[in-house]
Amino acid sequence: MTRETFFEWYPQFRDTVPEAVLTDILRRANARFGEYGEDTEAARQLFAAHRVVMHLRAAASGGERPSRITGKRVGEVQVSYAAPASAGDFEETVYGMELLGLARLHFGTKYVE
Repeated sequence: MTRETFFEWYPQFRDTVPEAVLTDILRRANARFGEYGEDTEAARQLFAAHRVVMHLRAAASGGERPSRITGKRVGEVQVSYAAPASAGDFEETVYGMELLGLARLHFGTKYVE
């Protein structure tokens, strides 16, 4: 996958991340997913889009990973957080969720390396 093909699929990400970051994301995407057959390019594109979104979120939050609050109480303050996802951070973007769907289709699992 090239920068051009990535931006054909995801024009909304053009000019959103530094060139060095995008180059690294695309390099990592291109090094993976060969075992996905005809879905190889789709898996690479989804992985790259997911990583771009995660980079943008980290940059916007100063590097802090957002926590999912599952409960709260105001009187005597109480907050509960969700356990970390079993599929890494792939469940945190629509692109990651689609990639997990491809993994299930090909391997019957939600594991993505």
